[in-house]
Amino acid sequence: MKKRDKMKAVNFDEIHFQKLENHKIKLSTVCQIVDDSNNPIKNSILVSSILNNELECFTDENGYTKIISIQDEETPLLSSSKEEIQSLFKILFNTSLVIKETRQEKQELQNFPLGTADFENIINKNKLYIDKTKQIYKLIQTSEACFISRPRRFGKSLVVSTLEALFKGQNELFNGLDIEKENYSFEEYPVLRLDLSSPSVSSKEELKELIHEKLLRNTKKYGFSKPIKNYSSFLEDFSNHTNKKIVILVDEYDKPVLDNITKENVNDISNELASFFGATKSADKFVEFLFITGITKLSNVNMFSDANHITDMSTDKDFDAMFGYTQEELENRFNPYIKNLAIEESLSVEETLLKIKEYYNGYTFSESERPMYNPYSILNLFQKNNFKNYWFESGTPAFVLELMKEKGFDISDKNALTYGEDLFDKVKSSELTIKNILFQAGYLTVKKNKEGEKELIFPNTEVRDSFYKYFITFFAKKGLNYSVHLKNIKNAFISKNPKQIKEVLNDYFADFTYETTGSEKLYHSLIFALLNLTGFNVISEVLTKKGRIDQYLENGDDIYIIEYKYKHSAKKAMEQIIDRKYFQKYLNTDKNIYLLGINFEKDGEIKDDILIINPRDKKELESFINRNNK
Repeated sequence: MKKRDKMKAVNFDEIHFQKLENHKIKLSTVCQIVDDSNNPIKNSILVSSILNNELECFTDENGYTKIISIQDEETPLLSSSKEEIQSLFKILFNTSLVIKETRQEKQELQNFPLGTADFENIINKNKLYIDKTKQIYKLIQTSEACFISRPRRFGKSLVVSTLEALFKGQNELFNGLDIEKENYSFEEYPVLRLDLSSPSVSSKEELKELIHEKLLRNTKKYGFSKPIKNYSSFLEDFSNHTNKKIVILVDEYDKPVLDNITKENVNDISNELASFFGATKSADKFVEFLFITGITKLSNVNMFSDANHITDMSTDKDFDAMFGYTQEELENRFNPYIKNLAIEESLSVEETLLKIKEYYNGYTFSESERPMYNPYSILNLFQKNNFKNYWFESGTPAFVLELMKEKGFDISDKNALTYGEDLFDKVKSSELTIKNILFQAGYLTVKKNKEGEKELIFPNTEVRDSFYKYFITFFAKKGLNYSVHLKNIKNAFISKNPKQIKEVLNDYFADFTYETTGSEKLYHSLIFALLNLTGFNVISEVLTKKGRIDQYLENGDDIYIIEYKYKHSAKKAMEQIIDRKYFQKYLNTDKNIYLLGINFEKDGEIKDDILIINPRDKKELESFINRNNK
């Protein structure tokens, strides 16, 4: 590190304090660092070992420096006044030995490739590109026909575009990228690229027309426009016309199926896709390379029937980082953006990385269990310097919720979301389970729990919160304001007032139609979704020695054990909690324990008074038991 001999800090702002977890205090201030001629020192990253704690500093283009220091609560420094601390900072910062410049020049910030998945456009316009060509090279060396599924906006279209440029021999676009080290030939092939994501289709005939139109648009570029009588002969004739084997790239192959997943004609649409992919197999001697990508793995699209034809690499650990960003890629390629975000959030770099990880990381696709980031969320995060639910809001999973509605799925039911190897299996569209679709679409991921067992969970904060919000609004009447219900239910539980809880839940269910609420599973799901958004720790189906607790809710020092009944009584719900002693294992804790019995009628209304009992209060507990025995 190079020392700066002539540097001083001036124009110090007031010191601000913020209490953090783990008995830490964050000190922050702003000053201006200038040279001996009072010229601002711009765009430098400065670090210091002042007070045995690293100070993180970033100087903006105007020479103003944000200084952050994390201190222990016990440090003697904090017994001083703000003015004394400010003076100490000033003295230390004006001592040349404690300020070291780690970067002399501002790193050039590239534009983000938001709104485009065109590899050629990204490279030619010098937009940020995270190099995936090492994995892409390995992919084309490993198999001549392959399939990989990934969630929405995970970089699938960019990989398809990169493959297109590769097989069109556009070697100038790959200067400096990893594939350049592999001595790849960049031989040119005729490329057929089919993006089936648009326009939407609603019948077999519309899909057939879409495939024909996309194929002919591609082949006309090579002077070939023969009418399509059958796919196999068309591919063979096109190859003969160009005197080359052809490359076929199919993006979002399953979009036509997912758009019609709950309709009667979904199998007809699937079969039309099957006829096209079957043709790629019968014409495989004319095909140099076939790559197919989408969200799901559907077996009745007859593309996996011959293992020698198409290899499913969706869970292959060699390609798990080909889509999305790894932690290493995030920290190395987005370093200056992370520092900018840290300043915006008034956090240290370490705190910022942790927040990014909790909010956007956690997607896993192979046995390596390497967690990945969604590119769309990360690019938007650094573009806007604001933590928001970018990925989820870019396209809501309507087809998933339609399926949940049709099958009466309970999102609070742990048994319905247990891990199984069948998650990775190919399934027929008519047999597509909620668990399969939630996992393959990226809304759930596999993670090992404390016992080392695999379980299905939401990958991160963005997906969890967004899914619950969208779940509520999807089933509600128009105009529902879930934030009002959220505030009310949170206050009601904190107050432990049974009348208030009853009133709030009745108001909540009044915002749903009878068609929606005429299902016990949906009652559980809608309450579970709302309670999860409160910030409380909510767990369903908690196993005890004598059965399962419907819902366990924890908020600070309070534990709520809740049993729901449907068309019975709140009394029956409370009887079950007490008879099976669901609360027993929590009596040894220092937490406050509250037992809740809640009963719903068919129309969603709670007519019985909600019962709340404190099991530590023996008189209250015995009183209920005695009344019940009469």
